[in-house]
Amino acid sequence: MSPQTEERVVRTYAGWFNERRVFAFNLTPIAFASLTVIVVVTLGIMFTAGVPAALTIGIPLVVVWLPLIISTGDKSAYEALLLGRQWGRQRRTAQHIYRAGPLSNQAGGRSRLPGIGADTELWWALDKFGNRFGFVRMPSTHQYTVTLRCRVGGAAGNDQELIDSFVGSWANFLAGLGQVGSIAAMSVTVETLPETGERAQANLAAIIDPGAPAEALAIMAERIAAADNSGYRVHSRISITFDSTTPAQRKDPMLAAAVIGNQLPVFYGQLAHCNVTALPMSDTEISATVRRAYDPAAEPDIEAALARGDYVSDWADAGPITAEETKDTYLHDSGCSRVWVMRTPPSGFPTERVLLGLLAPNSSVPRKRITLIYRPYSPGDAAKTVEGDFKSAVGKVNTARGIASAQAGLELEASSAARVAEARGHGLVRMSMIVTATCLDENDLDALEPEMKALASGARLNLRPAYRHQAAAFLSGLALAGVLLPDHATIPKSLRA
Repeated sequence: MSPQTEERVVRTYAGWFNERRVFAFNLTPIAFASLTVIVVVTLGIMFTAGVPAALTIGIPLVVVWLPLIISTGDKSAYEALLLGRQWGRQRRTAQHIYRAGPLSNQAGGRSRLPGIGADTELWWALDKFGNRFGFVRMPSTHQYTVTLRCRVGGAAGNDQELIDSFVGSWANFLAGLGQVGSIAAMSVTVETLPETGERAQANLAAIIDPGAPAEALAIMAERIAAADNSGYRVHSRISITFDSTTPAQRKDPMLAAAVIGNQLPVFYGQLAHCNVTALPMSDTEISATVRRAYDPAAEPDIEAALARGDYVSDWADAGPITAEETKDTYLHDSGCSRVWVMRTPPSGFPTERVLLGLLAPNSSVPRKRITLIYRPYSPGDAAKTVEGDFKSAVGKVNTARGIASAQAGLELEASSAARVAEARGHGLVRMSMIVTATCLDENDLDALEPEMKALASGARLNLRPAYRHQAAAFLSGLALAGVLLPDHATIPKSLRA
């Protein structure tokens, strides 16, 4: 068969699986160990004090144990109860309401980031090429986050073989994150915003020569007045969160900045192989981007200031003046947002274009932000993880029945494939996604809900609202502050599903 008539093999991508270890009877390790202790204690009491005494002690222990195996969604009953209790206490003490600014009781009348981001700090340094980059320090977790502004080449005009090579280079980039050792997470954010026309006007104004002929100046004035503000802009960025590797780096951010500045050029080169041009965002750009997210009505002024290279705001003033969180909505300054989190990844065997509809500009959802969060494993941890997942999947197959047995078989197949891939040198990452939609009017949020569901369905995603933690999920979805939600969880792992 000639190359012209040979049918091209369509590459698909899958193999993700839920990292949930189970023992016998499909129980988590904590639930299985607790049940074992209950059985041993009950039998001991029965042999020493009789059956009535054993029932008196054993039945209450079983009642206490049952919420560990009763799940609501992907949360255990204990986890759901504790989250509901925390949410109720937060409402009673008005902690879901945030007020800042000159007329508030905030220190210095500033408007810092609310909640988890309140103690973050913004620093700046230079990389090996002399590029100024801003980085955010999270003192509570001793982590530093740097953000790269990205320009993605896209797939238009490229052969499928070249696109496949870009995907392969991206896989190599993800695998390399685990080799570094100090990288806690890497977040990819794609944000769509209405076009303001301010940047185009500023760019045109910058190239005007005051000494030019009057006719030329008149033409340029017409172009500035006609600058398009009817379309949409797509902003892409990558945020990389580093762990402090030494006690000195925990205390002195500039020591961490020296290490980060030496590593950034390596990331520029690796991303270039993925058809992505990346440069670091300055401290001014980071604070302006956060300010724009909390106050979308100020976007034209912020865009104009950035285009002129003007100063926008301090990090201590990048947060909202007012914010209020409800069960499924987050109100902040001039905007109101709803945040969804990924429950399950794309189903089946999708191609590299599976998220295209979700990422593309949409007139029904003019402001939306999609953030993919990757938590890389080191090579040693990756080997232990895939081996443990494979053994857990084998246990499920041996104990499951009916439909559960079919699901267990699929999980065994996925974990087996991951085990083989890891042995061949592929990387292993934990993956999550946060999707945020923002409107200027709270009533519009309910109107865009069907469109967001349609976009998620088209991407084969199972999304659900971030109930009772909209504010934290909103900040984590920005990715600029390095807020990794699992690192700030208040529910013990022993009580989770």
